[in-house]
Amino acid sequence: MSKKIKKNEKRKKKITKSINKLKNKINLKEKKLSKINIKIASLEKKVAEKKAKKIAKKKASESSASVNN
Repeated sequence: MSKKIKKNEKRKKKITKSINKLKNKINLKEKKLSKINIKIASLEKKVAEKKAKKIAKKKASESSASVNN
């Protein structure tokens, strides 16, 4: 009986170890994804700022042209 119990305990330990390893892998992947998401957000912000500047320049040039007429 005691041998079976020891085997079961060893199996449980192995299973918990493997579960912990998988959890660690998942956490690392989530961290990488969050870093990538931050980089994407910063790039989107830069693009939006550039577009806003272009639109502002167009409006400024259009308004100055209409004032001259």
